[in-house]
Amino acid sequence: MARIVVGMIGLGTVGSGVAQLLSQQRQLVLKKIAVRTLDKPRIVAAPCPVSTNVADLIDDPEIEILIEVMGGEHPALEYVLAAIERRKHIVTANKELIAKHGPALFALASEKGVTIFFEAAVAGGVPLISTMHKGLEATKISSVTGILNGTTNFILSKMEDAGVSYEAALKEAQALGLAESDPTNDVDGLDVAYKLSILSALAFGEFVRPPVIYREGIRKISALDIAQAKQMGYRIKLVGITRKVNKNQLDVRVHPMLVPLGHPLAAVSKHQNGVLVRGDLIEEIIMVGPGAGQMPTASAIVGDVVNLASALKLPDFASYFSLEITSNWAELVEAGQYSCPYYLRLSVSDAPGVIGRIGTILGANKISIDSIIQKGVTNNQASVAILTEEVLNSNMDSAVSELLKCDFLKEIESKLRIFRTESDA
Repeated sequence: MARIVVGMIGLGTVGSGVAQLLSQQRQLVLKKIAVRTLDKPRIVAAPCPVSTNVADLIDDPEIEILIEVMGGEHPALEYVLAAIERRKHIVTANKELIAKHGPALFALASEKGVTIFFEAAVAGGVPLISTMHKGLEATKISSVTGILNGTTNFILSKMEDAGVSYEAALKEAQALGLAESDPTNDVDGLDVAYKLSILSALAFGEFVRPPVIYREGIRKISALDIAQAKQMGYRIKLVGITRKVNKNQLDVRVHPMLVPLGHPLAAVSKHQNGVLVRGDLIEEIIMVGPGAGQMPTASAIVGDVVNLASALKLPDFASYFSLEITSNWAELVEAGQYSCPYYLRLSVSDAPGVIGRIGTILGANKISIDSIIQKGVTNNQASVAILTEEVLNSNMDSAVSELLKCDFLKEIESKLRIFRTESDA
């Protein structure tokens, strides 16, 4: 195979790993690298010329593949669009870029006869994108459910294993380089929302606008919730879900869930990712592996480059790799219309009749109680843990609104959904 010339934008942690791996590939030549600033200390010495002029790469007719590992929305979007206009193939790990601008990017790539590879954008070292795109091409996918953020999974695992608070677990994740100094994208679920938009496009042919995806993060999860869930046979995970509800609508959301200890997703520990795909021909498959990190992500990027390089000389290869994605954004079902069981933990006055009043309010909102446990009394307050049967989210919201008006309620300390395969995957 003829040698393929490659350019790269970005030389941070992941970019340094990519440069190292590319140096081991005989058929690939990394010709130029563009960076924001030349003064920043680098993990490895650059194996080729480095400049701050991205146009050097975009306008170079020798460069056939452009790797984008700078991250963020801008100016990455402008660089990638310009490169596609010049008929360069794109390999990127930029989930924000793909999730927010997927329809426009793939439409332009199709028009120009080039491809966009993005294996590293979701689940890092897990070959999820290629599996869904080609490995499951004959399968009609009904849902994709997963633990898609290694940072939050590490935090929740640490809280359980060491019995520490959310704040302490986050601090350790930051010290290890697993969480940013500002962890908002991870702990508030935005990172997973980006990935769900991409997975929706792969599974159902339409991207989802990230801002409309229902999100709840893990900031309010307490060590008590973790311990109590385990006692009841569950493990708390931040779960992302995209599934087909009807012909025109998707159910796409990310929030913490109590996952049964016997379910494979409950065993996904520390900074790993785990993804469960359901379809008509496969029933259910699960993929588990490192969701982030320098070398797993770099490996996925270089894998995309190698696949691209191998196919470049084949006739009409771009159409073979193109995705069947429309230029429309997906329509989502109203959040109140999906259902699942719930776990509630309430702080209430220790007074006669309180449990009965709670049961009356839940029953009036069509919520059946599976079990209810009252913990010890402190300062005339009791902690009540409730597991419900499956209930519409709108009914639960209505019940919570009524409970908040009650004089016996001190605080709704937790309101978490419970994972059930048939309804949530």
